[in-house]
This record gives sequence, C-alpha cells and structure tokens, in this order.
Amino acid sequence: MLRISVDNAVPRMTLALPVLHPEKPEHLLLKPGAELDMPAIEKMREMGVRRIWIRYPPTDFLLRYASPRIIAEHGRMASRLAGCFDAVATDTHADLEFTDYASTVRSFAQAILDEPNAAVFLGDILDSGAPLVAHSSNVCYLSLLMALKLDGYLISERPLIGARRAQNVENLGVGAMLHDVGMLRLAPEVVADWERTRDETDPRWQKHAALGFDTVRGKVAPTAAAAVLHHHQRMDGTGFPKRPRIMGPPRPLAGGEIHVFARIIAVADVFDRFRNPPRPAGAPSQRVPTVRALRQTLALVRAGKLDPVVFKALLAVVPAFAPGSLVGLSDGTSCVVVSWDPTRPCEPVVQIVPDTEDFLRPRAPADDPPRLGHVIDLRNRRDVSVALAEGEHVGADSFHARNAREFDLRYQFVGGVFAGALPSAAAG
Repeated sequence: MLRISVDNAVPRMTLALPVLHPEKPEHLLLKPGAELDMPAIEKMREMGVRRIWIRYPPTDFLLRYASPRIIAEHGRMASRLAGCFDAVATDTHADLEFTDYASTVRSFAQAILDEPNAAVFLGDILDSGAPLVAHSSNVCYLSLLMALKLDGYLISERPLIGARRAQNVENLGVGAMLHDVGMLRLAPEVVADWERTRDETDPRWQKHAALGFDTVRGKVAPTAAAAVLHHHQRMDGTGFPKRPRIMGPPRPLAGGEIHVFARIIAVADVFDRFRNPPRPAGAPSQRVPTVRALRQTLALVRAGKLDPVVFKALLAVVPAFAPGSLVGLSDGTSCVVVSWDPTRPCEPVVQIVPDTEDFLRPRAPADDPPRLGHVIDLRNRRDVSVALAEGEHVGADSFHARNAREFDLRYQFVGGVFAGALPSAAAG
C-alpha cells in the first residue's frame, strides 16, 4: 500500500482503498481493487481528489493501518453533516435529531473499536468541495480516535459519574460533528474576513460558538452542547466565550474548568485548521504537511493553550509521516515509511526505494515488483532525517520531546499523579 498524489497516478495502478465521492461522501467514487485507467484518473482530478492509496505488494503489510469500513463510516458521517448544515443554513430553527447524530457517531466509534490497528489518521479520507463539512468530519474522526486512547484520563476528568459513563464518547462525537455549526449563522462578510485574516480575536467571528450553542441547545445532550460552546476555550484562560460570574467581571474558562470533551475537540480543531487553512468555498485547498501542522499545534501546547495530555493522544493516532507514504531523506535517499513511534514522531522507520520512477511504474499482477532496499530506523540515526514529505520540504518541521514523558501516552495525569493508560474505552 502506497499513498500517492493523483497527479502521479497512471493507468494499471490498483486501488488499495476506496475513493469517496467528494460531493456525495456516502457513495464510493471508486472501489478498492479497481484498476485505474485514464478516464478514472481524469475524473478524480476533475472532482478535486488529491491523494489515493494504491496496491504495492512489498508494502501490503501496511494495509493493517487502513479500513474500508472506517472510510465508509466517515463518508456516512460527512453526508449526515452536509444534510444538517444545509438545513441550518436555510432555517436556523431546523430540528436536529440527536438520535440520528448519536447513531452515526456510535456506528463510527464501533468501527474504530472493531479494527484497532486501523485507528490511525492517515490523512484526509474526504476531498470535499464543502470545507466546513470536511473540517467538521475530520474533527469528529480525530476526536473519537483520541478519546478512545484517553480512557483513564476521561475517568479522572469526569469524577462525578461512573467509569463506564465517563468513557462514553458518543456525546463527544456529536459535539465534535456540530462544533462549528454556528459558522452558518454568521454574516458572509464576517466569515470571508476570517478566512482571509484568520483573526480569532474578531468579536464578530467569536460569536459562532454561542450561535452554535443556541442552535443545538435542547436538541443534543448537554455535554455535546457545552462542547460546541466551549471548543475555543484555552487552558491558560485566553479563549472564549467569557462566562458570567457572581463576583467579578465575566471571564473565559481555564484549565480543569473546561470540560474534557471541549479540550479534545479544541486540539482536533486546531490541528485540522493548521493542516487545512480556511479558504473560501470553491477555492482550491492548500493542505499543509502533517508534520508541520503537528509542530504548530505543539507550539500552542507548550504555550499553555491546549491540553498536553490530549496532545499525547493526537500523536498516538496521527503519524507525522503516514505509513505507506513516500518521503525523501536529507541525504537525498527516497524511502517509504513502514512504521512509526508516537513518542518519537519525527523519526519513523523507513525502507529505501532504489528507483522511485521504476518503483511507481505500473505492472501486470504476474510481474515481480521491484525490491525495496534496506530498512533505516531514524531513531538510531543522527546523520540523516526526513527532509521531504507530502510534496514539500519539511526539514525545518521536525520536533522532539523535551523529556521522556512529554509525548508518552502511557503517562496520563490522573488524580494529580502520572498513571498508565487503562483498558480501551467503549463506544456505547
């Protein structure tokens, strides 16, 4: 399995994973196992599909990281979101059926639990022409992936309810799906200004959190609605909206005052915004390499803005360099990523590609594929590093833990002490 740009696709390549229809994500544009021809390649380019996963026998062991079922569930969720956003855009008082969203999240979470090896974010599944739909579905997906790694932390941060209820991620998923629904109620010029400037201090734009809360309040569970309201709160108390107080002026929430669901969504939201900067509807996307988006997110964690435990979970489910992706090393060597260590995210294990052009050349099924070269574990090398990924130079984007525990999810801050993670959380 290899991840390549559609611009590098050629006839006779075989898809390893399905390609979702950008405008109708509940439908497959192409099924896994489909052999590409020029009409199919041109169709993907025309519809804005940017990257695909193709079969390559020497790396077929990487298929364990991918799941057609999870991709299908992601498409179903995106389709559900598109319908919701269309309804809200035309009628701000549209009924939002919580049971429908909860069912969608429950099915998605169960698919992730059933295939734990594939509980990894390998890049955008959906190249949607609707940026808000794509962003919201990514935030939901990332939030669920992280929450299912944060079982002990969820119990610690929700001490007033039982452990089983504390680990329930259904309401988190609903809140993540709908976290930006208030954007649909902003004036078009406000959204346009934000897409142009990304100025999060604009009070007009900040209103989207409260507008979203007003849209979902009473229609979804209270914890989901609260997550919509507070997903822009920051750990150091510099977020929004401000909360009225009996004594003193209103102020934002800070630290443990922020519900853990809102903290999880905040990390997913920030990371996906860094990867996919806001753009006007219909404009081409300008996707940022994953490693750069992780580094930018880490800067906010170290500045005290985002929950550091939740960031550990992000590193546990989002490889800086996805297995199956082609990268270039600082010495000019081309490689394919074969494994990764979340505690040392910028030092993957790679395997040398002797001749990239020959490596990607399509072959008949009976032909022997070219052999890969030897394995390089970058954790054991200081003379070479990843310099090129996702078509961009990323040599300046590598980051490293300041201490042995900073990125290690085995250490979750629970009840005032570091404790190892508990068994996996349930979706129900």
